[in-house]
Amino acid sequence: MRSRFVFLFIALSLAGCTVGPDYQRPDLSLPDSYRNAVASPALQAIAGLPWWQVFADPTLKDLIATALVGNLDVKLAAARVQEAKALFAGARSPALPLVSAGLYSSPAARQPGDDFTTSFLGGLFLSWEIDFWGRYARATEAARAQLLATQAAQDGVYASLVATVAQGYFQLQSLSETLRITRRTIDAQRESHRLVSRLADAGVSSAAEVRQAENQLATTESRLPGLLVQIARAENSLSVLLGRLPGPVVQGVPTEPVIVPEVPAGLPSELLDRRPDMRQAEQQLILANARVGEAKALFFPSISLTGTFGALSTELGDLVNGDAPSVVSPGLDLLQPLFAGGSLIANYDAALARLKQAGLAYRQTGLNALREVADALSQYSHSAEEIAAQRRREFSAREGLRLTEKRYRAGVVSYLEVLDAQRQLYSAETDLAQSKLTRRTAAVQLYLALGGGWVEVR
Repeated sequence: MRSRFVFLFIALSLAGCTVGPDYQRPDLSLPDSYRNAVASPALQAIAGLPWWQVFADPTLKDLIATALVGNLDVKLAAARVQEAKALFAGARSPALPLVSAGLYSSPAARQPGDDFTTSFLGGLFLSWEIDFWGRYARATEAARAQLLATQAAQDGVYASLVATVAQGYFQLQSLSETLRITRRTIDAQRESHRLVSRLADAGVSSAAEVRQAENQLATTESRLPGLLVQIARAENSLSVLLGRLPGPVVQGVPTEPVIVPEVPAGLPSELLDRRPDMRQAEQQLILANARVGEAKALFFPSISLTGTFGALSTELGDLVNGDAPSVVSPGLDLLQPLFAGGSLIANYDAALARLKQAGLAYRQTGLNALREVADALSQYSHSAEEIAAQRRREFSAREGLRLTEKRYRAGVVSYLEVLDAQRQLYSAETDLAQSKLTRRTAAVQLYLALGGGWVEVR
């Protein structure tokens, strides 16, 4: 009869309720399209492309692949995922029966003058707290959300690393291009200095013009050390991202990312599942929601099944030889909290407060995601206009220098105009190199803002 009652109780317990609110994704009221986005449904959103299709430079692809394997932040993120997996596995264990084997001894009560006796109990002992109110189910739900949040953070590390390596590589290429422009300008200014010196020896130019040429040359030469320092720093930063000791980095031919001129950005609603930070924030919200249910379940009684299956004897030898009488003792425990000094209420209120914080953080993450996409779209779309204007400026400055040098040789203008034309050309060339870097960086930022760059590695 008792066994039937136990089995009936187990069946009823397994059909028990789970207290606390069930998670529902908040409505962020996302717009139908991004600001500054180009409507182009025939084209694929760039965020859906893996990074090896976005970046065409083979050297950059090798650098990114190396970083994803050797970067220490990547390894740290992977270790955190392993920790979260272990915690998730452990979170489910309280909902399962605890079975242990043991041997207990206790002195038996005796009258004065009686011999001292001890009873021995050995066998299997069962303890199982029935998760009638879903406390452990909510704890498991929270641990699973923590695991998924950690995995989303890992994806965020991958995405950020891909973008950082690409940006660092493009910056290094831009600095190298500026270095080539500077050296080419120095060579041209040295030639101009030799020309002015010969003309001064012939009495055509003045000594002041020679000094002006020397000053222009020295000014440009003084920029070389700073550029070399910046290049070394850029290489060192890239080396550390790759998990290597600081050192030189091989560069390929500068190329733009494979992004069409009119960039399709997809739908804002896709950010919720695509961006790692959005998925991480949502899992943190799910975790906080589950903790509310877990805290609420503590107000209800805990119900446990207990049982002892073994043998009892006053002689240890009988217990070891199997001659002791058997003992089977199932039981049922029920514990209802009545007074805990306000800790249960405080714990529940704290869980509600954390849920509110997680909801606000989720909404804030969504707003930041939309802002980053809008900023990147604006910068990328206008960067093409900037490059076109800088190319026209560079062409005009080059032609202006050529014509000014011809006029100087013909004695029409002074050497000051030649120096000014040289400065304008150098400024136009370096500004054009910076505009190219701005466009490449904007493309990377757009790719990252849309949620691209991470790959499934689990």
